[in-house]
Amino acid sequence: MSPKEIVVAIVDDDESVRRALQRMVLSLSFDPVGFQSGDDFVASLDRRMPDCVLLDVHMPGLSGLGVLRKMTAGRRHVPAIAITGFDQPGLREKCLDAGAVAYLIKPLDSSEVANAIENATAA
Repeated sequence: MSPKEIVVAIVDDDESVRRALQRMVLSLSFDPVGFQSGDDFVASLDRRMPDCVLLDVHMPGLSGLGVLRKMTAGRRHVPAIAITGFDQPGLREKCLDAGAVAYLIKPLDSSEVANAIENATAA
């Protein structure tokens, strides 16, 4: 699969962060699709499954951890890269245990994001 064919969902409640991530993902030659909430993203999975998701951990309503748990419960496997600007002890482990394939701390470096996406979609 060529990079442009890889659809990357971006789930972040902060519009400016979401737009910046969409620009970054596009600059890496992937196809970004943005969602403003975990609920919006989960609802979209009935229509289209992305190849991976950049998933903010701390969001109002359905958090990133909640999204990971819903995907597992619904048997919807989308490789998830958990992202956060508020790293806390044990949070990485909680995200990975809930099904995330990677855990990145904001601000995000484009090469780190590219590597995470490539690793998540390699299988």
